[in-house]
Amino acid sequence: MKRRVTIQTPLGEALQFHRLAGREALSQAYAFDLELLGSSNALDPKSILGKPATVVMETESGAPRYLAGLVTRFGLSHEDDRQAFYRMRLRPWLWLATRRSDFRIFQDQTVPEIVAAVLGRYGHPMEQKLHRSYRPWTYCVQYHESDFDFISRLCEHEGIYYHFRHKAEQHVLVFADDIASSHAPLPDGETVRYHPHEKAGMTGGLEASERIYEWASSDEVRPGHYFNDDYDFEKPRAELSHLRQMPPGHDHDDFERYEWPGGFTQHDDGESYARVRTEEQLSERSRATGRANRRDLAPGCTFTLTHHPRQDQNREHLLLAVDYDLQENLQASEGANASEGSVQRFAFEAQPTSYAWRPPRTTPKPWTEGPQTALVVGPAGEEIWADQYGRVKVQFHWDRIGERNENSSCWVRVSTAWAGATFGAAALPRIGQEVIVDFLNGDPDHPIVTGRVHNADEMPAWELPHQKQLSGLRSRELGGGQSNHLALDDSSGKVQVQLKSDHQSTSLSLGHVGRIDDVSGRRDDRGQGAELRTDGHGALRAGQGLLLSTEARPNAQGHITDMPETVARLTQGRDLHESLSQAAQAAKAHEAGDQDEVTKALKAQNDAIKGSGGDKAHGLFPEFQEPHLTLASPAGIQTTAQGSTHIVSGEHTAITSGAHTSVVTGNSFLVSAKNAVRLSAANAGIRMTAAKDDIDITAMKASINALAKLNIKMEANRITITARDEVLINGGSSYTRWNANGIESGTNGVWRAHAASHSLVGPDNKPVPPMAPATVVLQEAPPDPQIAFSMQHVPGFSPMLFAGQAYTLLKNGAEIRKGLFDDYGRLTIEQAEKGARYQVRLFNGTVHDVPVAQDRMERDPEQSQYNEHQLSNKGYRGDGQDSSKRRTQRERGSDSGQASA
Repeated sequence: MKRRVTIQTPLGEALQFHRLAGREALSQAYAFDLELLGSSNALDPKSILGKPATVVMETESGAPRYLAGLVTRFGLSHEDDRQAFYRMRLRPWLWLATRRSDFRIFQDQTVPEIVAAVLGRYGHPMEQKLHRSYRPWTYCVQYHESDFDFISRLCEHEGIYYHFRHKAEQHVLVFADDIASSHAPLPDGETVRYHPHEKAGMTGGLEASERIYEWASSDEVRPGHYFNDDYDFEKPRAELSHLRQMPPGHDHDDFERYEWPGGFTQHDDGESYARVRTEEQLSERSRATGRANRRDLAPGCTFTLTHHPRQDQNREHLLLAVDYDLQENLQASEGANASEGSVQRFAFEAQPTSYAWRPPRTTPKPWTEGPQTALVVGPAGEEIWADQYGRVKVQFHWDRIGERNENSSCWVRVSTAWAGATFGAAALPRIGQEVIVDFLNGDPDHPIVTGRVHNADEMPAWELPHQKQLSGLRSRELGGGQSNHLALDDSSGKVQVQLKSDHQSTSLSLGHVGRIDDVSGRRDDRGQGAELRTDGHGALRAGQGLLLSTEARPNAQGHITDMPETVARLTQGRDLHESLSQAAQAAKAHEAGDQDEVTKALKAQNDAIKGSGGDKAHGLFPEFQEPHLTLASPAGIQTTAQGSTHIVSGEHTAITSGAHTSVVTGNSFLVSAKNAVRLSAANAGIRMTAAKDDIDITAMKASINALAKLNIKMEANRITITARDEVLINGGSSYTRWNANGIESGTNGVWRAHAASHSLVGPDNKPVPPMAPATVVLQEAPPDPQIAFSMQHVPGFSPMLFAGQAYTLLKNGAEIRKGLFDDYGRLTIEQAEKGARYQVRLFNGTVHDVPVAQDRMERDPEQSQYNEHQLSNKGYRGDGQDSSKRRTQRERGSDSGQASA
């Protein structure tokens, strides 16, 4: 009679089945140990190792029952006179995953996707009968662990389990997650009868019906509460904790298991894990064990027990594990009855399908053994690649798959020396830098950058060990070679602090100033003290007041605006200003109102600089109650400029010196006052000297008064006195009056005249030249077709006040042009027409004539001489004897030919 248990191997009939023992269970890689009979003792293990083999059993229904696997161990055990005995171990193809370990990163994939990716490389059949949804893992690392351990711990964490479906010459790995819908009933029938008195089942005889002949059930005290929690830095205030309560109903069922971290960052994921963990801890609360001769018993199948005396046992169960004990007699191959000496024993473990089953988390997650280094990576062409939190991507040295780009890792948080709400230290790691990576709770799925280190490609900021005295910060321009640094220079006897930007060589150096330009560090000394310098623009701005002082405060004594010496000098200057102005007022040299305004303003200014009150305890001091700019020195203040110096005051300008005030100019000294010019000398005289030209004193609308307590002396080659109406000379009450009506003289004393001869002839007179107009005078320009005019004597103004202002030019009453006065208050008339009347309308609406002096000079030669005299005193010089060629000195240096006031 043929054998009831056989084996199929690549060696065919060279091996016969003798014995099998092993256990198959949910979420376990089974191991079946077999003893085989061979006709030869020289079988080569390499011919069968790693190849599939299948044990075939006949069942009561006649359908074969398979136990398939891969041969993972094979060898000769012993031999006798008739045959050789071989030992073989069959394992599932999943066991091959224990032979391969890796470091590998998975991003944005669910656990079923990761499992498929890992096991798909093995090329064996696999099914996923999953009914739940699974969250994607942002970052999941296989860290120095076998493929088998990796997928086992992930499935255990998610509550996914697996079993095998055996077929001829192959077995299928099946993943499941729901006890109610992921499993099929036993192939030979869903129901299994319980019959404890049938002993034939222990021998496997043909007369024995397949049934369960031993059944034992038990319950266990299990905790019914589970609490989990976690933290998400992107939602630091989020409530992620969950409490799930499923008490089994016995005493002491209210114990709670608390787990942190729970391995989630989303609230719904935490709820799902709480349910899985609760089901896991309740999975062992009700179990049944038994024995049977039912040959189709297999883990992962369901059956319904019948005929048990306890009705609560007659329900559907899920087979969790089956222990196989199979044996064929040695004589079966020699024609003996196959049932004699044959054994098929099956022990099993099951639980009711009314309870969920989850695999216990027995596979430990690997923990890192400490920090490690990695390289910062990112897209090609970028120097810094970070997100809104300052996280970066890294390439671990162990990562063989990463391509050193933005996909090499998840976003990794970066530890900083200081972090707060929009404040703290900021220095993002740059691509190519080597960083120190640690792991939160030792979890390889949660890396964090805790530091940075130099290497041969990323050398220190300054050359070492030569520049060991330098510490600080040094950055590098993105896409360029410039840098910024804050250097703390601890050179012996030459300490300094330097804040520097390579852009336009801008720096602030404090202490013993030395040059620090690049990685070479400190070089030549440049002085001691402080230097703020730049090759570009500079601005120093203080909104509440600024003191620039060379008054010493050794070792920073006093507060920053302390300036009693400065206030004292300003007070002395104001007092001197006031006393001398009072003397001038007493001498009628100054009007009281003007000087009083200046003195009052100086006092108010000094009081504001000195200040009052303050709160020293809170760092508030009295100085600068107004935002003044104060320059102070115990020695001197010098200003120089290659160009011009312009001092502007919206109110008064007061200059006070305790000794002399000397003004020297290389060209002209020009004074223009809207109202009055007053000069007063308290103790000595006033002297005006023109070394080469005239001195002109003109009162355009009023009088010239010369008053001396003693004498008035005039000396000249010729003295001309001209009066339009009358000349009156009075000395000691004797007088002479000259006017158009005649000459009148009178004296109470003697009239004495001495002359070589006396001649009295007929009447005669000299015409009186007209006085210069007291209205707007636009100076004569060359009689060329292009004529330039300068605003000169508008009452109360100077030509410079018209600079940049708008005007309208009129010719014979008609508007011919609009424009702006130039920087010197000038306008130019192109192609001036002789005899035409020109007028200019100013920006304030007033209209002034533009006279052409050439016409007057042609009509009256004496008037021309007078005008020439006036124009000469106003800066005009003739090119020759012809006054028509007159030009100003300023015009000679200008291509435009314009005149200036």
